Amino acid sequence: MASASPPVLDRWFPSRKPLPEPRLRLFCLPFAGGSAAIYTPWSMALPTGVELCAVQLPGRERRLMEPALKSLPELLDVLMPALTPLMDRPFALFGYSMGARIGLEVARTLKRQGGPKPLGFIAAAAPPPSHNEREPIHTLDDKGFIEKLREYDGTPEEVLQHKELLELILPTLRADFGLAWSENGKDPAPLDIPLSVYAGKGDKHVGLDLMEHWRAESTADVRIRHFDGGHFFIRSHGPQVLAAVREDLTRWMTAAT
Repeated sequence: MASASPPVLDRWFPSRKPLPEPRLRLFCLPFAGGSAAIYTPWSMALPTGVELCAVQLPGRERRLMEPALKSLPELLDVLMPALTPLMDRPFALFGYSMGARIGLEVARTLKRQGGPKPLGFIAAAAPPPSHNEREPIHTLDDKGFIEKLREYDGTPEEVLQHKELLELILPTLRADFGLAWSENGKDPAPLDIPLSVYAGKGDKHVGLDLMEHWRAESTADVRIRHFDGGHFFIRSHGPQVLAAVREDLTRWMTAAT
């Protein structure tokens, strides 16, 4: 029988349903302003034996009153201790937009520290930091920042029009976009794990040409998939994204046996 989760894991993985003997744990990291809830529907649709570990970052939902973390080093200092107890089984990483940037740094940290190696990493809707051409919108004043949020179509207009609610979530959104924009550290070494890269054909913020640069981020197999839809194709074409995730995880688990 699976043991009860300690409080720190409940806070970081609020929707996790522990499996007695998981074949693999999938750590999912959200886009800017997003939460673990975007992945909750995946729980029962992943391959048999895959345990979903959707990460809840500070500054949202039940962690709304916790300050959002503004830098990758600051985030990794608290995120890695939450992740590593669950890395006693085979695992993979999935990151969407901001989550892809965080996931890359998690994988780099594990390699640098000699930690456990992911079976693979799925990076979606974000270029590698070596080719980040997006505007650092987190540095704009509130008016300019809100206008740029509209262009991303990730924050509902009713939220952007709700003054009190907007004041509550704006610090988290600004911090998240800062994380997503984070530059490369000094002399980042390429990974040695399989990468699967998901790109939106109509993503006006991240062109397909930029996504090709992920090929230089690992010495192992790198595959790039194109999906219909814009920056948030995970919403508009969710079933296709989930099907691709299932296929990637199955391939990696098979290769590991």
